Amino acid sequence: MAEVDRIDSGDTWVIYEGPPFVDPTIGRHGSFVDICLSLNDAELVQLCGYWEWRADLAARDIDRWWCWTVVRFGRRLLANQGGTHQRRHQPH
Repeated sequence: MAEVDRIDSGDTWVIYEGPPFVDPTIGRHGSFVDICLSLNDAELVQLCGYWEWRADLAARDIDRWWCWTVVRFGRRLLANQGGTHQRRHQPH
């Protein structure tokens, strides 16, 4: 193996601020559909963002399918409520 120059960086810190999205259904009681129906536009946008993020992390096809199913459901609810939202394209 070749020689490697190393830099003495001293102490380093890694900060983890948590996931970039929050699942607004956490802590609510009832069926998933009823909970989603009770969400406002901002919470539905957050729901879609959270499950899109989860889809990017999913290793199995069935998990990605479930995530995108939730996203499609959330987007449909937003469309029916007249909400505006940014939309990413689902991977094929």
